[in-house]
Amino acid sequence: MRKMISKFIMLLVCVTFIKCTEAKDNEIIDPTDKVVDTTDPDALTHKEKAKAVYDLIQQQYKAGNLYRENSPSAVGDNKYCYLWPYVGMLTAGNILYDLGYEKSILTKEFDGVEAFYDNRPVLPSYQAYPIAETTSDHYYDDAAIVAMEFIDAYRLTNNQAYLDRAIKLGDFIMSGEDNRLGGGLYWLEAVSKDCTNEANCIKAANTTAYGSFVASELYKETNMNGYLDFAKRTYQWNYENLRDTDNLYWNDKSISTGQINPVKWTYNAAMMIMSGVNLYEITNDSAYLNQAIATARSAYSKFTRVVNDRVFYQGHDSWFNVELMTSFIKLSQHDAKSKDYVQTFIDNADYAWENARTSDGRFYEDWSGQNEGRSKWLLHQACMIEAFGRAAKFKE
Repeated sequence: MRKMISKFIMLLVCVTFIKCTEAKDNEIIDPTDKVVDTTDPDALTHKEKAKAVYDLIQQQYKAGNLYRENSPSAVGDNKYCYLWPYVGMLTAGNILYDLGYEKSILTKEFDGVEAFYDNRPVLPSYQAYPIAETTSDHYYDDAAIVAMEFIDAYRLTNNQAYLDRAIKLGDFIMSGEDNRLGGGLYWLEAVSKDCTNEANCIKAANTTAYGSFVASELYKETNMNGYLDFAKRTYQWNYENLRDTDNLYWNDKSISTGQINPVKWTYNAAMMIMSGVNLYEITNDSAYLNQAIATARSAYSKFTRVVNDRVFYQGHDSWFNVELMTSFIKLSQHDAKSKDYVQTFIDNADYAWENARTSDGRFYEDWSGQNEGRSKWLLHQACMIEAFGRAAKFKE
């Protein structure tokens, strides 16, 4: 299989990095890229790997100005992907531009996400599926991950329109909080406020942590105290209501029964780390940093395993895992040990490049190569752009 993958990589990188024919209008050439030996997987830099995965997605997933959910498409798939995996391509646009690639990549991806934008009179936000196709739900966590990318795009481009959109999304996100269970955010708008015993009538760790982080980011940009108050309040709600004794976070709490869903995800730990670091940087209160470090230590212990004498992060939900990588990078500015946690992620991604690919180049969900998992899903390919891109920036 390695020979097949090497041939695929050789062809892909040749098209991407070598001007084999005259460039067409839609080809994006980075003049800083060097010609490399494409038969040697180690010859590609992390920057080049990120771009190669982006090009693979353009070839295998593109559907008009959007993307397909899976490649090859599965029975019953919709015409386009949902918002969640599309956000992976927003992240890709930001990261590739930050790495020195053409701004047109960023612009294209942010133009595309407008297909999901519901410009309703009250609390406009993004719905889960393109507006032109159907009416669908508005999720608070979806809004938060989109807002995070708009804030990053603003910082990269200084385009005020990106920050303005993030502020609008902040209004929607903050509307997901009320006093039931003493605070916290609902998961989606459709079952918020007056829900009773529906399955999704919950206060969720992910939306609450995402909300805290987005609000702290908006505070950094606007200096408006309302954002900081919200960020502190929602962080504290998660810390007091959904934190286990190991300093990791349960998934949610039921509104009707108060029952805890004890599942622990990497991204819930990640977002509490990122929120804690932001609040420490804003307030200089070392308690936030100490809590973030405690969660990081426990996350590394719980979410890693040994496969063939190598340490790997868990073998499922790779996008969630890359969120944890991002949080470790952020924490590493204040905690040297977190750099080791980041290096494990980089080693895992490099191992996956060589050993956890399908014959047509897609990455396994399990980077150790033991289980292909949901390799067809766009989200699990897009997160590899983020992983290699963040590795490149971390190594600078």
